[in-house]
Amino acid sequence: MNSYCFQFFIIRYIVLIALNDNYVWTIKSSHENNGFHHLAGICQLYNGTICNEYLKNSFVFISPNTTINDLEERLKAAYGVIKESKDMNSNCRKYALPSLCLSSLPICRTPERTNLLYFANVAMITNKYSGNETRTKRFVSKDAKNKHSFLKKKSVYYSDVFTKDVSSKYPPTRDSENLKRICREECELLENELCQKEYAIAKRHPVIGIVGVEECQKIPQHQDCSTLGITIEVDESENCYWEDGSSYRGVKNVSASGKPCLRWSWLMKEISDFPELIGQNYCRNPGSVEKTPWCFVDDISLDRNMEPCDIPKCVDKIWLSIILIFGVVFATVILISILLLKKKKSRGMKNIQNINTPNAGNNIYGNSQINANQESGRTLNSPMDPISIPSKNMEKNSLLRIPHFTLQDVEFFEELGEGAFGKVYKGQLIQPNKKMINVAIKALKENASFKTQQDFRREIELISDLKHQNIVCILGVILNKEPYCMLFEYMANGDLHEFLISNSPIEKKFLLQLEFLQIAMQISEGMEYLSGHHYVHRDLAARNCLVNEGLIVKISDFGLSRDIYSSDYYRVQSKSLLPVRWMPSESILYGKFTTESDIWSFGVVLWEIYSYGMQPYCGYSNPEVINLIRSRQLLSCPDNCPTAVYSLMIECWHEQAVKRPTFSDISHRLKTWYEGHVKISNQKS
Repeated sequence: MNSYCFQFFIIRYIVLIALNDNYVWTIKSSHENNGFHHLAGICQLYNGTICNEYLKNSFVFISPNTTINDLEERLKAAYGVIKESKDMNSNCRKYALPSLCLSSLPICRTPERTNLLYFANVAMITNKYSGNETRTKRFVSKDAKNKHSFLKKKSVYYSDVFTKDVSSKYPPTRDSENLKRICREECELLENELCQKEYAIAKRHPVIGIVGVEECQKIPQHQDCSTLGITIEVDESENCYWEDGSSYRGVKNVSASGKPCLRWSWLMKEISDFPELIGQNYCRNPGSVEKTPWCFVDDISLDRNMEPCDIPKCVDKIWLSIILIFGVVFATVILISILLLKKKKSRGMKNIQNINTPNAGNNIYGNSQINANQESGRTLNSPMDPISIPSKNMEKNSLLRIPHFTLQDVEFFEELGEGAFGKVYKGQLIQPNKKMINVAIKALKENASFKTQQDFRREIELISDLKHQNIVCILGVILNKEPYCMLFEYMANGDLHEFLISNSPIEKKFLLQLEFLQIAMQISEGMEYLSGHHYVHRDLAARNCLVNEGLIVKISDFGLSRDIYSSDYYRVQSKSLLPVRWMPSESILYGKFTTESDIWSFGVVLWEIYSYGMQPYCGYSNPEVINLIRSRQLLSCPDNCPTAVYSLMIECWHEQAVKRPTFSDISHRLKTWYEGHVKISNQKS
């Protein structure tokens, strides 16, 4: 038996004796006090079925408070959701299961060492909190000499564990142990390029998110990692293209005018449909949208910043090669013939001056050279087929992102405030038809970090798919030059909170019951759309709804800029600034944000509407508000608020999230009440 096995059994035996002597409570308590109960883990042989293809005969790292069987059930549930999901792109779907398996069950490189550290930790805690050595004495021997010998061996063992691998941390954790994690490069390709939308949805999904999706930036760089099999399609030897170039996989990354190509993931909307674009900036023709390979370049003088690449057609190259080869062979044959002829004539004639020189018109060398040059010149210099540059209406082309504009297309008027990425301005946009429209411009602050720029682009990716009459939609972006900007439709009457105050009895104005219902109905329909597309707003409030002329209300600031790529479940930290007056107890206490927590917030928004923008729990501090919510002391009914509407608020504030009404149900009720009021108003008139 080798030394590791011997040490393993000794330590495990110590633990079993200690546990049998009623030390369970002591160990658990000391674990919790020292943080080990939540951090230490152990390696176990995988014996499940759902991940058998990727983890067969592998020892996997299991965190505390869970088992392989628990993880197996969660993985089965998550994979069931993925198989039925309509939001999963086919090119991304094949990586879903291996990604989940290898994320939640990383492979142990040194399982024996990890388990020895784990049991050593338990044994040390047991001995530390036992209060005496009598039980250890009984286990070892009653003889003092044997006891001394055993303790000496144990001391040598502890020294061996802690000094052989100084890079390890103790106790073993997911981040400190010698684990084989997903290759970071592949993880980032999935999250940032191939499966952007899918990754965002997975991290927020209540079933998939709880299994655990890797945070790519936290994965250590390691050559020996678990690969998902993602390959970047590149053929360095390919220097020409066939047909329209859609199958070109060469490494040309400069446009015809010599400008460097930009990375495809920066400017393509549906890159998941074209896996040949991931992780690169080479010339390509995805989806055969053009007649030759092309790429994006950073040139504001171009419409859409697209340029063709100077790559020859393979057919032209073949004919050129044939002509050149034929010319070389023909010239060689002629040269050999001349040499043989000269040799023959030199033997038969003594006076070489008698040889007649053929005239230029019959000089076959000259003619062949001229013809060859003309032919090869025509082949080399034949103009490329004209490249059609798409118009500014990018929606006609499903391959490209939302419309791209330049800084010359917008005019900045005034500063409206400051958002998560930088300042927000009011401005005007010159449309392709030369028509000017007012826009809200969200600018990314200059010299932003690479991560902030990534978050900025990810937000564009996510909100570009939102199209609803009660959602503030993005009109275009400016990404060719700093400051990078997002352009939104401008809402003339500002945010709903200010609108309610300016139309309140304090200002000697008031709103009709029909208008209250019209505002609430539009917000509920917008939220019904968001929840149906797997979006959790997290900060639904009157201040985040905008009002346009004609009492058109639209939801804004979907909470994406703050934390959309993390799980719906996170530990609320003291540094976090959370809108507790709009949050249910499960969000305040456990950091759990779901559609049901948005429904609670909608109930508070209803209260704001009927209170003309009054602050919820006005007069109470934030800690007092938290205590009020936890003790179920709800907001009272606003003045002139119908009983049915206040009853709806109470339903939205149900203590059990599953018993709150859905946004679909809320929209149906508000619409019914609204139509009833319209009918009554028409009868009165």
